[in-house]
Amino acid sequence: MASINLDSSSRLDITCRKGDKFNLTIEITGISAITSTASDFTMEVRESDTAAATTIASTSFTMSLATDSLTVVANPTTMAAVASGLYVYDLQYDNGLTADDQDVKTYLYGTFKVNEDVTV
Repeated sequence: MASINLDSSSRLDITCRKGDKFNLTIEITGISAITSTASDFTMEVRESDTAAATTIASTSFTMSLATDSLTVVANPTTMAAVASGLYVYDLQYDNGLTADDQDVKTYLYGTFKVNEDVTV
């Protein structure tokens, strides 16, 4: 029996510290810097992959896109508000075009572990 896997996303488990600035730079390939902007990317953190509420909403992350990389940042205030624990996240690209031309791709997914900090 033949099968095909169209899921090209990569798993990357992240561990960070409560109250510290979150700063992740990743290499992005296959995206045209001419037609894409940082606002085409979103990242959300949730308690589980089926949780309705976000732990860290996409609006709490700032994105900056360079030629071959994407930097994702959450400030220390945002990270201080997250309880230590184990969460899940994904990072998606959406070119924002109409349904016929839309290109949505999940680049990364995995666990998002927040370690407790002594000084908060």
